Order: sequence, then C-alpha cells, then structure tokens
Amino acid sequence: FSQTAAGDNPCNATPLAAGNSCIYQTFTNGTATATTGVTAPGCGNYNGGDVWFSVVVPASGVLIIDSNTGIITDGAMALYSGSCNALTLVTCDDDGSANGLMPSISQTGLTPGATIYIRFWDPNNNNNGTFQICAKAGAPCTTQLSNSACASADAFCSGVSTDYCNTTNIASLGGGGIYGCLGSTPNPAFY
Repeated sequence: FSQTAAGDNPCNATPLAAGNSCIYQTFTNGTATATTGVTAPGCGNYNGGDVWFSVVVPASGVLIIDSNTGIITDGAMALYSGSCNALTLVTCDDDGSANGLMPSISQTGLTPGATIYIRFWDPNNNNNGTFQICAKAGAPCTTQLSNSACASADAFCSGVSTDYCNTTNIASLGGGGIYGCLGSTPNPAFY
C-alpha cells in the first residue's frame, strides 16, 4: 500500500472526493504537529498530532466520513465549516465507526458546494502512523411512508452504516399492548 502524509494545517488540507461509495485511502500523521488557533474539537482527547482534509459538500447536503485502522487503532475526528483560516466546529466523533475504535461522522444539513474541513488525530498523540479515511455523499432525507408499518419494515444489516430518515405526519399506532409501556407511538418507523 502507499501512504501519504496528510495536510498538517487547514490551509494545506488534503482534498477528499465525496463519491457514491466509501473508498478508503491510506494516510499518515507520523510527522504531524499540533494546530493552533482553531477551536478545540471537544472529543477524542485531542493532544496534537492532527492532520487535515477538505471535502466539497455534495448536492444532497449530506456527508459521510468514515475511517479505518492502520497503525492507529483508536482515532478521532472533527468537522469544521468556514474558510481554512476561520473555522467553526460542526461536530466531533471518537469511536463511531464499525471499524474498531475509529471515528465516523454522518452529517446532514450542510450547504451544497461548501468546503468542509476534517481534523483527524490519535487520542493522546501516542500511537501515530497510518490510518484510512473516506468521504461519501449521503442521500437526502425524504418522507418515507413505506416503513410506517411493521409489515413493510426497512431492512438493515449489522456492520453496515446506513442513515434512515425520520417519518413525519404518520398516525400513532396507539400504546400499551405489544408496544409495552408506551402511551402512544407517534410517527412510527419500523426497521
């Protein structure tokens, strides 16, 4: 495999393309230094050694950023909006990926065409090296009426990251009985 040193600060962030599927690329933070002047991420015990990526938000306004292990087996990442020298923290994740203790972020409501910056680091900055990361365009949420009854439940598989839309304007199925202690079941969705 080939490894690439990622950008050491936001203004030289390594561009990622948000495709229709997650295609992991291998990078390293082996020579990374701490970024100053940017809001602390607030999760993942940030202690320096961060690298930066950028991605253009797809037309759906939904980005899915996932990571995978390499030498780094426990990572963290945060998303930022704005320009590379004036960033605003959007969200942070420590262990959301299905790939061990690695981060994964699925963010909706982003501005299509805007650039989002991704900060990736090893918690405690004590096991730096290779890791994998990918960006994927997510589907926009639309009202789904097909999964509002048990007989038409949406399927899902364990170990696969999928975003499901919330249902709205669906009548309550009642409460009690097979729904246990629930008094009502507004806007039901079955999976």
